[in-house]
Amino acid sequence: MSTVSPLGRPISVRLPEDLRERLEALAKATRRSLGDVVREVLERDLSELEWEQRIIARSADLRSGRVQSVPLAVIEGELGLKDALVDASILDEIQ
Repeated sequence: MSTVSPLGRPISVRLPEDLRERLEALAKATRRSLGDVVREVLERDLSELEWEQRIIARSADLRSGRVQSVPLAVIEGELGLKDALVDASILDEIQ
């Protein structure tokens, strides 16, 4: 018989008092358990942290020479964009 709950195995985390107070206040305001609030925060933000880590790893690979980048001029040439004019309104939207 398994003793693991449907939510998974518990973990223990030490938090600074101010962070714990914020979590407790949010749990109280939303009438949810502290565990539910922490789980939601992790679900929302873990993928962003993983994405940031992939960027860090990729840039380390580029700096070390383990992988090579393709210069923009090469891409523009292959796509026939080397002398293409840029519509200034597009640049305005980006800024």
